[in-house]
Amino acid sequence: MLERIREGAQGPVVKFILGIIILAFALTGVNAYLGGNTDVYVAKVNGVEISRADFDRAYQSRRGQMEEQFGEMFEMLAADENYVRQLRNSVLEELIEDKLLIQFASSLGMQQSPEQLRDSIRSLEDFQIAGQFNVDLYNRALMNLGYTPAQFAQFMGEQNNRMALLQGTLLSEFVLPSEAERFQTLQNQRRSGRYVMVSGDQFVEQVELSEAEIEAWYYDNVERFEVEEQVQLQYVELSLDSIIAQTSVSDEQVREYYDRNPQAYSQAERRRIAHILVEFGDNEEAARERADAALARIRDGEAFTDVVADVSDDTFSEGGDLGYLERGAIDPDIEAAGFALTEQGEVSDVVRSEFGFHIIQLTEFTPEETVAFTEVADEIRTNLLRVEAENEYFRLQQELSRLSFEVPDTLNDVAQQLGLEVKTSPVISRANPPAGFDAPALLTQAFSADVTDRQLNSELVELDERSVVVRAESYEPARTRSLDEVRDVVVERLTSDKAQQLAVAEAERIAASLSAGEASGLSFEYIEGAARFGSELPGALRQELFRMAEGDVRSVALNNGSAAVVELTGITAGQVNAEQAERVNMQLQNTLIEQSYASLVEQLKAKATISRRL
Repeated sequence: MLERIREGAQGPVVKFILGIIILAFALTGVNAYLGGNTDVYVAKVNGVEISRADFDRAYQSRRGQMEEQFGEMFEMLAADENYVRQLRNSVLEELIEDKLLIQFASSLGMQQSPEQLRDSIRSLEDFQIAGQFNVDLYNRALMNLGYTPAQFAQFMGEQNNRMALLQGTLLSEFVLPSEAERFQTLQNQRRSGRYVMVSGDQFVEQVELSEAEIEAWYYDNVERFEVEEQVQLQYVELSLDSIIAQTSVSDEQVREYYDRNPQAYSQAERRRIAHILVEFGDNEEAARERADAALARIRDGEAFTDVVADVSDDTFSEGGDLGYLERGAIDPDIEAAGFALTEQGEVSDVVRSEFGFHIIQLTEFTPEETVAFTEVADEIRTNLLRVEAENEYFRLQQELSRLSFEVPDTLNDVAQQLGLEVKTSPVISRANPPAGFDAPALLTQAFSADVTDRQLNSELVELDERSVVVRAESYEPARTRSLDEVRDVVVERLTSDKAQQLAVAEAERIAASLSAGEASGLSFEYIEGAARFGSELPGALRQELFRMAEGDVRSVALNNGSAAVVELTGITAGQVNAEQAERVNMQLQNTLIEQSYASLVEQLKAKATISRRL
């Protein structure tokens, strides 16, 4: 599993090419990108520095993604210094590649139109409330970071140019129907022939081994005989589920909770607002006059949306829509004006904020509603049961921790006092722990010096709604098995290897005779239309069969210690499967995209001046 995780963290990442820029990275990384402190840098690309701060943010972002994807397993990976080093180098190379692509896009004169920039910024969820872009939230976010909209637009423009470059150069790759068909004919090809097995067992008695050979093989492969430390545990377990099963809540308690918490079972009123924004500009008094005139038009019966289109300086929101109104989400003056409106369609007076003058309209209004007791009684009962059980669980948890510490050389006392059972675990190793005993925190305690060396109770381990204290039932330290212990294994392996060498030599002799037309006395097995990915033949033999030209005869060593002589007598072109055509086309296209991306980056790196200081 660890190898698969390592592989998943490497290689070309096609989704990166098609992905959406994540605002969290943009906002945390934009300071260094737009000219923050670059005195300390980790790389320089064509004279442009990648700051240490920029790298640290990207690295922490990657770690967060890995932790979310692999959970507790990532803690074990992160303990591997080589893996962490590899991960850090991978992040640095991605930053270098990003910088090269941005520079290349700039050299091509790529630019984003104001409309494209506006739409990309509006689509970022971190600037939205209830799915709608909020101009006040946007302005406040940029103000908190100390950037102007122009600076942020520059950053987003360069990132969008990079994505457009990749999409334009890589997604233009295509596969011709004839290429996809040719691929299918090769992939679905069938091959026929015959083969002779040469068993390694028939040569075992001819094998002679010296003591020197045995010792040499043992010491050359000594890592095969390393036995990792193992422990078998006694443990007591406190479970929240078991406490919930023993807990009860009366109907009176349920009703009392409902009556004491009416706000929890009320649907709060919902308000949606729109606005007209008149920015101060160079003359605040003139701006106020424009706002008053706009309000007068609305009071005279003109549609609010028409006045928005004619007057408002807000170019981001559609029709002035600010989405659903929430406390603390927007400018306090706008918030106050919005909550003062009580009827749908009602319009406020002119409101002043730090951004300009506003006219607010209540576009949607849903009054408060209360949920009936019968609809939520079961939910309340479940919640009360859990609260009661959690309180008891935490009380018992503290007792478990205290008692196991006060009496550190046994678990019997704590089990008796808390009504728990002392259980015994399977044998546990670090690399392959059994299910239920694979949590990193539990493994840390199970193999701690207190447990393995001093024979004490462990510290309390908190798992998912469980608390566990363990002690060693038995412990085997890591060691390397001696040659005397594994002599039979070594002799058997060496004998098998030497027997196979003799079998391969015999297979080569038979292949030469068969190629010369001498096939007498051979007992053939026949192959009729074998598939490239079939399972009816030994793997090594099948792979060799599909490497051969028609009429070839070859010998091949098999994984079972034997050998074979195989002759290819016929090739049948594969059939084209129309139902698989789309999948095959996509598979080939993705391969071309990955190859093109790697080639583009390789060429940019070859022409660039890059220094790394990580």
